[in-house]
Formats: sequence, structure tokens, C-alpha cells
Amino acid sequence: MEQSRLSAAQLGITAAAIAGDTGSLYRMAAALLDEGVPFETVLFEALLLSERDVGLRWQAGDYLVSEEHAATASLETVISLLAGSFDQPREGSQIVVATTQGDHHSLPARAVAAHLLFLGYRTTFLGANVLASDLRDYLESEPPDAVVLSCAMTVHLLGARDAVRECHAVDVPVLVGGKAFGAEGIWARDVGADGWVLEAKDVAARLQSWTPDPRRAEAGAKNPDEILERVIDQRSAVLADAEGRLDHSLSQPKGTRWREELLMTQRAVEASLLVEDVTLLSEFLQWQAQTLDAHGLTGHTEAVASLSQALQALVPEVGNWIGRALDG
Repeated sequence: MEQSRLSAAQLGITAAAIAGDTGSLYRMAAALLDEGVPFETVLFEALLLSERDVGLRWQAGDYLVSEEHAATASLETVISLLAGSFDQPREGSQIVVATTQGDHHSLPARAVAAHLLFLGYRTTFLGANVLASDLRDYLESEPPDAVVLSCAMTVHLLGARDAVRECHAVDVPVLVGGKAFGAEGIWARDVGADGWVLEAKDVAARLQSWTPDPRRAEAGAKNPDEILERVIDQRSAVLADAEGRLDHSLSQPKGTRWREELLMTQRAVEASLLVEDVTLLSEFLQWQAQTLDAHGLTGHTEAVASLSQALQALVPEVGNWIGRALDG
């Protein structure tokens, strides 16, 4: 009965989310709860599943980015409202939940915070794009039992590394989650994480079973070497050079979009150099090309070539790193 009810509600939930109809979305979620559907089921198998469907359909070009944003905002508002019905416990494990620096995809972290609060954890949600230094400042005043750090895209792995380093500096373990760390979490250890989960619904179980050791985890982390430091220092110059190499037809009227895409590609290069794995960059470039094509934006090959040439000109030590990723 529960699964059939969820299936029947799913189309309505997604339609309301895409329309930005937060009121209807809330009433549908509340109705499921009133009918006895568990909170975890509504949270992960209705609301987050709807977000995943919207995201995949945006990648396929079925939805505009504005529609995807409307859906995300509506779903996050509803999850916040549902979480507001749970009292913050006075005792018990304290968990801080945040999204890594540069990452504005806060919905999964919001869902994790709501679930942990529902389970009786003292939970604080810091939101999206939390600067590593600000995170440390917050933790120093009252160190929690753990930080749960969400990161959706590999382009933000350097931000994740910075955040984990700052958490470990005050002896707070970090559980990371999200697709940024690879399908099997292969890059979680590289950023120094004490643990990793792929799905938001698995966070609570992992917190209950792990035995973190921040010092050991930090010792196994990777930090930027001299070449990567040069790439980071030269980022602005590389991007300006790459944009200058683009054909004029690619720069107008989509100039802002191409600047954003070049920046994301540059950050993917940096992330792949950090973890010393060209596969990360290869997978990003494939995803980027498919998404741009689905939305009718041509010129990805030319844009990537311009960035590759700029990198080789300004940071010769990188060599043909992008070329290796394309060949892979």
C-alpha cells in the first residue's frame, strides 16, 4: 500500500515542485505523513527522489535551469518546514551539517540535517557554500561530535579538502557524502575524510557504526603540490587567456555561460591534479559535453581546447593533462 501510494503521489510532487508551488507540495507531503507513511520514506523516497528526477531531466534538456531551481527551492522549503516540527534535543550527539565551499547544492545536506534531527541528534545546519575558515571558527566555540559535509560536484573537491583540514585542526571528524567523491568514494580518503556515504539516507547509519580517527585520516590526505599551487595561482590568467582564444561566435551572446563553463573545467583540472587521477577530469568533461549538448549549446570541443592551450602556455608543467583526459 505504501509503495503504491508513493508512486501515485510522485507525479503530483514533481509537478508541484517544478511549478514552484510550495503550498501544494507541503500539503502532499503532510498528507502522506498523516496516512502513516514514515518520515524517512517521505523524505528520501518522495521528496529527494523527486529532486533526483528533476536533476536528471534537466541534464537531458527536458527542463530549463530556472525550472530546476524552482523545484529545488520548493523542495528545500518543504523539508525545512517538516523539520521545524521536531524539537532540538538538549542532550545527545551533536552534529554539524554543511555544504562545502563553492557548492550551492544544499538540498541533500538539508535533508540529512532534517533526518538527524528526527532521530534525536542535536543538529545544526550551516547551509550552502560554507567557507572553510568560517567553518573552523564555528567549530572552535563548541566542537561537535562530527561534521557531515556534502559535496555534489568534483569541481569543489579542493574546497572539501580545505574544509576537512580545518575540521581536523580542531579534532572534529568529518563524514563526507555526495557524488563528488566518486561512485565508490575513491576520492574521499584523498581529501582526508574520516568516512564517506553516497546517499543522504545512509548518513545516520554510518555515524552509528564508525570509529573515526581524525589524525590518521588527515595523515592520509593529499595536499596541493608545487604544480597544482601554480595552476591555482595562475587560474585567473589561464581563464582570461582561454576566453581570449575562443571564437567570437562562442563568446556572444552566451559569453557569461562560457565563462562559467571554463571556470568549472579549470576547477575540474585542479581537482584531478589534487587526487592525481585524470579519470576525474575525463568523467567531468563527458558529463559537461552531454549536458551542454542537451541544452543546445555547441562549442564544447573548442572551449576545452582553448583552456588546454592556455594551461600549457602559462603552466607548462601540467603538460597535456586535458588531452590525456579526453583520450581516456
